[in-house]
Amino acid sequence: MSHATTPTPPPPSSSGGGSSTATTSPRRITIRRPDDYHHHGRDGPQLASVLQHAVPRFNRCLMMPNLKPPVTTVERALEYKDRIVASLPTTTTATNHGSFQPLMTLYLTDNTTLEEVYKAAALYNEDGITRTIIAFKYYPAGATTNSDYGVSDIHKVYPALQAMQDVGMNLCIHSEVTHGDIFDREAIFIEEVMKPIVAAFPTLKITMEHISTSDAAKYILSAPENVKASITPQHLMYNRNRKLRCCVSYWEFVWISVESFLDDFLKAHQWNPF
Repeated sequence: MSHATTPTPPPPSSSGGGSSTATTSPRRITIRRPDDYHHHGRDGPQLASVLQHAVPRFNRCLMMPNLKPPVTTVERALEYKDRIVASLPTTTTATNHGSFQPLMTLYLTDNTTLEEVYKAAALYNEDGITRTIIAFKYYPAGATTNSDYGVSDIHKVYPALQAMQDVGMNLCIHSEVTHGDIFDREAIFIEEVMKPIVAAFPTLKITMEHISTSDAAKYILSAPENVKASITPQHLMYNRNRKLRCCVSYWEFVWISVESFLDDFLKAHQWNPF
């Protein structure tokens, strides 16, 4: 679990016999060991390299399933977890954090069966409390890295989504269509996929991952309680104008308008990220 500490502000200063003026220090929250709920560990030699950095910093990591081949079954998820555990760093710094826990996801496909959903939901870690597999990941086919096996038509996975809703399984979504202007694809996804899913499965726990537009921020603020979003902090470091000015290859992620995003999301005081 993440732990936070907030310093106690100094007491008000007062002048003798007159009015007092309260002074407070800025609030500061320190997250000592956060959880990373969108973690690409990859596989093979890359896995050990990634874990060398992740383990000392995070308590739990939700491991993304878009490997080659993708993690589409419970058996593959367990095999991947074994490889993760075998690749954990052995340095003194890393072993000080022996509580590191990989949380597994399954890659949702057109052929995901109800039986696979039920099997995933029934599997628990040694503590008997935490599920070994806590989410299915929805990639639109062809939208991002290693997404060729992703969902080609959202309606094809409606039976699996119903089963996920029934057993309380989370759905993590790469929120992007593969048509239309590249800068509008998240907004189009909301209209064509997100809203129909939310209407059809009103208690399904959904996370729109690494949202990147003002449209998504506004949608989340108005969405039902079971619909949340995650933000990738480093995506806020650049906006699209800066990216397009750089003489580098154009990465498939669409850089956001930081000012608009912050106005609509991070500065929305009514939004509670916890």
